[in-house]
Amino acid sequence: MKRRILMLLALALSMCLTCGAALAEYPVTWNQNLDGNDYEFTVEAAPERAVSMSQATTEMLLALGLCDRMAGSAFLEEEIYEPLAGDYAKVEVLSEKWPSYEVFMAAAPDFTTGWAVPFTQRAIPAVDIAAQNVPIYVPESMLRTDATLDTLFDDFRMYGKIFDAEEAAEAYVASEQAKLSEVQAKLEGLDEVSCFIYDSTDEDDQIYTAFEGYTTNLLKLIGANNILSGKGVDKTWDYAGWEQVLAENPQYIIICDYSTSIRNTDDFDAKVEKLKSNPALAELDAVKNDHFVRVRLSEITPGVRSVDALVRLAEEIHGVEIQ
Repeated sequence: MKRRILMLLALALSMCLTCGAALAEYPVTWNQNLDGNDYEFTVEAAPERAVSMSQATTEMLLALGLCDRMAGSAFLEEEIYEPLAGDYAKVEVLSEKWPSYEVFMAAAPDFTTGWAVPFTQRAIPAVDIAAQNVPIYVPESMLRTDATLDTLFDDFRMYGKIFDAEEAAEAYVASEQAKLSEVQAKLEGLDEVSCFIYDSTDEDDQIYTAFEGYTTNLLKLIGANNILSGKGVDKTWDYAGWEQVLAENPQYIIICDYSTSIRNTDDFDAKVEKLKSNPALAELDAVKNDHFVRVRLSEITPGVRSVDALVRLAEEIHGVEIQ
């Protein structure tokens, strides 16, 4: 009940702040560096045929109620976030991965968005899209090594400006901030914990893991400190060696689970068994205490799932009851 009241108060405050606001001001202009080139993009009016080239940005647009402004989506990496499934079903899927240039242009887009990768040679180069006067927006939270949850919230506000949906953006941000405030109130006075984020290992047994940026800063909000942060690697995700993990002795290991569905844990279970069976890791506090925490990558990278993930992770790591 307390959580519902906080969310309602936040929504009411947001509406009070925006109800008297003037209509969106156009043009809206922003700068992007994509595939090695600098661009200045402008929208003269709210887009009507947006194409999202990544699941995370698709879910961000849907969270703002913009499904009727979307001409297509692409690259569904896992099941759509359940609260958005109904609206997602209303949007045409252009491709399981990234669409070809011809398929993309056939959707007659007047705006596109996604992670930076879809706008490179791996998909459709930004230069080809820009040549057709289609504006591209890559959220700052997906680009910066100092990105925080507030950076993500500013991205939602930017979508609000672009789509003349500023009230929806402010209401969304306010509701997420209220949920986060409730979590942090429950954690007051509790000790912080050290954690290691395990994604995978390569053929040389090098670990793919998070260093700086959004994921690290997100976990800090619930007192979970990434052991590889502040070690001089100015990258969001990269490879590390086990000796670095052993030296830091994390209390928790957060495992990215790539199982075939949200409810399936095969990948997580296999990774836990792999870590437990490695004699070199037997003395890690996290291994000795069976402190393995499952996440989907979409929960700890920029997107709509971040705060809900923090609620669950705070409960699992700190043993508090929030929901």
